[in-house]
Amino acid sequence: MAKSSDGKVETVRPQTALFTPNAWAGLVLTPARWIAGFMFLSAFIRRVISQPVKLDPTAKEYVGHSFAHFLPHSIVITPFINYLVQHPHVLFPFMLAFTTLEGIAGLFLILGLLTRLSSVGSGLLSLGILLGSGWLGSTCVDEWQIGSLLVGLAGVIALSGGGPISLDALLLKRRPSLEGQSWFRLLFSGDNTQRTDGRSLRTSVIVTGIVTGFIMLGTYQAFHNGLWGKLYNDSKLPQVSITGQSVATNGALDLTLYRSGGPDTYGAFIVAIKVLSQGKAVELYTPKQISALPKSAIKNALKLSQAKVNHFALVLPLAAKASIVLPPAAPKLSLASGEKVNVIVYDVSGQKWSTSAVVR
Repeated sequence: MAKSSDGKVETVRPQTALFTPNAWAGLVLTPARWIAGFMFLSAFIRRVISQPVKLDPTAKEYVGHSFAHFLPHSIVITPFINYLVQHPHVLFPFMLAFTTLEGIAGLFLILGLLTRLSSVGSGLLSLGILLGSGWLGSTCVDEWQIGSLLVGLAGVIALSGGGPISLDALLLKRRPSLEGQSWFRLLFSGDNTQRTDGRSLRTSVIVTGIVTGFIMLGTYQAFHNGLWGKLYNDSKLPQVSITGQSVATNGALDLTLYRSGGPDTYGAFIVAIKVLSQGKAVELYTPKQISALPKSAIKNALKLSQAKVNHFALVLPLAAKASIVLPPAAPKLSLASGEKVNVIVYDVSGQKWSTSAVVR
């Protein structure tokens, strides 16, 4: 009890574990915690319950294919992704562990159990997804937006804790002595601010804002030139790089093609290949000739993303890298050894990519 300036008696609410700044913040953020938790839990439900084929390495729906799609423009964790893609036997248990962690983090966030640890875990999962796939999104920068938002939200929930509507709060209510345990405040919920003037809380908020803001802005620039330079979206149009080429005197070609960008939902469709000598076309591979290539003519570098032919084109899914051997397209063609020629590869969309080669 206390007296106000006008002499009236007022009731002062004690600063118990349920009425601290952290608790009030956690209460307000409860709907956001539920939503973030369900986003992670739903990923587990989709892969394990609704569509278990996503965890079947032999199925075309296998989620491991997404890792190959991440590869071309991922940042920071690119070597790790490359290792997983090159070693599918390691990728499979990794996907099982990743999916399990998503389920645990999501469920615990919804329940408000081990809230701070769960939020940090969800933030690290989100950061990994952001660094790998933040460049994807053929219609907008949705992967970057979702990843950045979840990283920031994880930081905020880690600051606030679970709030009164959580299993952490229920534990505190039944065992108030836990509030005095630093490990409980660090991993579960409770008041982590030791100064009554709020400076500790303000410092934590500022640091969290700077770190998550740096991640957001840094990845925006890295993936899309969003802060300065010309804005781009690597997943909007198919991109193909010719990383190796060889032309024989009879016109036979050996090309190494790498699908380095564009939508992950469909491939680049190579419908024509042309060879120019002194500016004139001397050889043209038509859709009929390309689609007639045998499997032995295509050597893929990755098991999870493979080039193949259909009835009218050579299909290059995202991240596919393959050596393509084409027999001479023009009868009795004779090119001079050492001559420099140009090779042009055409996509069904009208895009084309070219390179020069020396006849050998």
